[in-house]
Amino acid sequence: MKRMEKDSRDLKGLAPAGAGLSPGRAFLAKRLLFPMLRRTITFPKALDIFTAQGRRVVETGAALSEEELFERVMVPPLFGLEENSRYYSTAMVIKHLLTVGEALRDRIPALSRGEVPKREVKIEDYKPYTELDGDIVERYAEFVEGFKESLLSNLADIDSPEKCAHPWFGELDVKGWMVLGMVHQIVHRRQIDAIVKRL
Repeated sequence: MKRMEKDSRDLKGLAPAGAGLSPGRAFLAKRLLFPMLRRTITFPKALDIFTAQGRRVVETGAALSEEELFERVMVPPLFGLEENSRYYSTAMVIKHLLTVGEALRDRIPALSRGEVPKREVKIEDYKPYTELDGDIVERYAEFVEGFKESLLSNLADIDSPEKCAHPWFGELDVKGWMVLGMVHQIVHRRQIDAIVKRL
């Protein structure tokens, strides 16, 4: 089964993709919470949490019927989730996690080798407004199980000074991107839990 998903802005009148968090939440996330996590969470710990959260996503997605997997649900505002992303299906969230995860798998090792990606990171480029395949859960499960080994086997200097900009959090180094990836997994795992609760 293939599904073509439309922008939540067109369907529900939500803010455009990439509009970001509300000013208050953006300040709290950027100035307080993320810097605290960046200081206190080690790279290996962030990687382990990333993988564990991914496995929880797979477990939840695998338990759903095809109809439930593709049913779009409006969730309440969740911390770290921009408004445009509130009207997704579980399949859409998983597609988004796969797209972001594959980018991290490439970007983090590149920075560790002193290579700064030339392409600007834009939130709207990672939205799941695309054709979704019925095997998205299986594809994501395969990605999650191979992520750690792939990342570590291509990692050079974990303390490389090179940085790449995130539109919300600014210039991030190797560890910064891994911690952000961890947080991203948690936010969207919580979103999936909220979706399933409302099915």
